Amino acid sequence: MADNIEIIEYLKSKGFACQELDFKGINAISVDVEIAEKLIELIHFPSSEIAGLPVFLLAKPSEIGHLAHVLNHQEDGYDFGSICVNDRDSVSVNFNMPLLAIEESLNRHIAILKKAITDPIWNRQELLREFKSCWLNVCDFDDRPVLLTNDSGALEEIDVFRPVKGRKFGVSSYYLAQSKDTDLAAAAKIYWQDSSGRSLAGKAVVLPLTEIEPAPLDKGQLTDWYLDIISKQKPEILKKLNDNYGRWKTYEYWVFFNAQVPSGKVWFCLSFKSKKGKKHSLPLTKRQLENWKVKAVPIKLFNKETILPRGGANLDLAETKVALVGAGSVGSEVAHKLSAAGVQNLTIYDPDRYNIENLYRHILPEELLNYGKSFGLSFSLKRQFLWSKANASLDKLLDLRSSKLLNSYDLIVIAIGSPTHERLFKEYLLEKGIRVPVINTWLEGFGVGGHAVLDIPESKGCLLCAYVCPDTLVRGLGSNLNFIEPNQNVTINMSGCGEQFISYGAICSAQTALIASDLAIKYLEGKVETSSKVSWKGSEHDAKKHGVTLTNRFYQFTNSLKIQPLVHEDCDVCN
Repeated sequence: MADNIEIIEYLKSKGFACQELDFKGINAISVDVEIAEKLIELIHFPSSEIAGLPVFLLAKPSEIGHLAHVLNHQEDGYDFGSICVNDRDSVSVNFNMPLLAIEESLNRHIAILKKAITDPIWNRQELLREFKSCWLNVCDFDDRPVLLTNDSGALEEIDVFRPVKGRKFGVSSYYLAQSKDTDLAAAAKIYWQDSSGRSLAGKAVVLPLTEIEPAPLDKGQLTDWYLDIISKQKPEILKKLNDNYGRWKTYEYWVFFNAQVPSGKVWFCLSFKSKKGKKHSLPLTKRQLENWKVKAVPIKLFNKETILPRGGANLDLAETKVALVGAGSVGSEVAHKLSAAGVQNLTIYDPDRYNIENLYRHILPEELLNYGKSFGLSFSLKRQFLWSKANASLDKLLDLRSSKLLNSYDLIVIAIGSPTHERLFKEYLLEKGIRVPVINTWLEGFGVGGHAVLDIPESKGCLLCAYVCPDTLVRGLGSNLNFIEPNQNVTINMSGCGEQFISYGAICSAQTALIASDLAIKYLEGKVETSSKVSWKGSEHDAKKHGVTLTNRFYQFTNSLKIQPLVHEDCDVCN
């Protein structure tokens, strides 16, 4: 790493006005920049290693004004502004050329400041766009965060419940504000409120703002900022606030604001606590505020529009109806991935119980041992994905042969690993003319691979295309996608016939579930419109160790995870 003198000489050679600075015994570098007739000082504290984009701090930022992408903070009594030039960890820095890296970073810092200072319209828009980040900069993190469940953002008064005493983690460690109009109300009441021993903390108002200003620079400006924002709202809103919510007196009040900014809808919160331990009404004037301590507090908003897209889920899949047959190691993973993707109406069919032998390749916890797999999975999904409406049934695949039932689904996923039952089910669909798309997925033992096929009735290609024998070109009993040759004993026997099992681990079942889930979501989102097949190929090591013979397809297969057309020209159904 270059020393300070070398850095200063290099920057001077590039036209920068800089010098060494003694900051409380630390050797730093000061760079003077003139922007719009304002003299600005940037300070760089060199490090022994460049592991990220070099940082330049803005000295005395409050003297320059409220600038976008600059967060003010104090350090040892000095005011500094941290300048956001990018996600520093996402930038690839040439650490082998430290002088070039420092110059590049300095130019980025100056460019941001120049834009913010010389273009007030852009600066205001950016301050509003990054409102949430600026608001967090003035938040008081001593208090517990508030979890708000709200969908509409409309004006309403709601109760706020205290965290459960002694809880430091999980939802029970948050304040809870439960809106009445949210579609999460029932689930939240069951999981977060009734059984948790919460006590009432106070009242809150959800306040949609018709006008919004950039967030305040520091905590000392909160009161004036609040009064200014209240005064700019429509008269009818102010009248409702005063008439409907300004009369209830309590020790604590919260106001949950929401407003449209260039980056979308933003939510933030102010907390009001009585100064003298007396009850007061919602403060709407400067005189009323004299009775309250005002703090900005962090808020966690829990609604579909915030949580689902943030996790990569698709809101458009909320009304999609999917049937999953099989809740074993593969099926349970499929259920989890479909729910995480946004599928809410999922019905899980499986008659089996969750046994202790399943622990190491199933997603359910041991607390649900001896519980029906489908019911345990339904319960688990609804706890994690609170908008999930997952249902459970003990019916088997062949119990589902009902035209009315099957036609009610947008997609059926079968993960039972029983080719005979799957082919019988396919024959029923053909016989009754049922046009529901079906995904069949299975894995093979010893880690050699797994498969998924998507059978879309309106498209060329069907499940039986995957059963055309490559040697005879007629329909056979084994899939032509398989990597293990048929008519071999691939089970392991530990203690008699009742204890036989196929050798595969959780990674194999998860990988198989991933290709099936990916195929399902791509179909439901309209990204795959033709009958398709996809396989993943593993290692032959364990198969060879157990004397298992693999197919020619295994040795020739080079398209792992690639979605390909399913149709086979010699299929007696498709042709």
